[in-house]
Amino acid sequence: MKIKLVLFDLDGTLIQSTEIIMNSFRETFKKYFNNVDVESVITEFLGQTLSETFGKYTNDNHDINEIIRYYRETSENMIKENLKEYPNAKNTLNVLRQMNIRIGVVTSKMKDVAMQHLEKTGLSKYIEFLVGYEDVEKHKPDPEPINKALNYFNIRNENVIYIGDHENDIISAKKANILSCGVTYSYRIKEILDHNPDFVVDDLKSILDLI
Repeated sequence: MKIKLVLFDLDGTLIQSTEIIMNSFRETFKKYFNNVDVESVITEFLGQTLSETFGKYTNDNHDINEIIRYYRETSENMIKENLKEYPNAKNTLNVLRQMNIRIGVVTSKMKDVAMQHLEKTGLSKYIEFLVGYEDVEKHKPDPEPINKALNYFNIRNENVIYIGDHENDIISAKKANILSCGVTYSYRIKEILDHNPDFVVDDLKSILDLI
């Protein structure tokens, strides 16, 4: 195996945004859907688009757009104070670059927001290409986002690995016929393991052992 390209999910994989995301959902559901037992379903929202999540509770597009606006405003306020990268993220990306391994990010987050978060955590300088929400019509677990990255890098599938914290990341990677890797610090590790990723790592620096 010769890895030439490492693709990363963003939230919950490179940056410690999962708690911020869940707290933003808690605030949003308290305001708009306070009859929902959000704690029983909150981890199911991870890895989904916001439209998919809120679309389960209302069919009104105007309402969905307003709810998404409130969620993003709430999330950004929390991120300004608390967003950090995961331990060893920066060093791992730096070593990958020194090894001439190309690096991309494939996320369901809006592209400009994703780039802002990469910049805030000091990771943006290591990322060559980013696929965001608006870059594709179909989202993970569909392979389209990963395929878009593969088209850009033009590297053979067997030389590519995708690192993620959600089962949708593993499913998408498998559908795109590339190697998949889950992270054990995920809130969805059981679901990840149910989909048999090629690799699992406890720490981002362990990715270097796969190269």
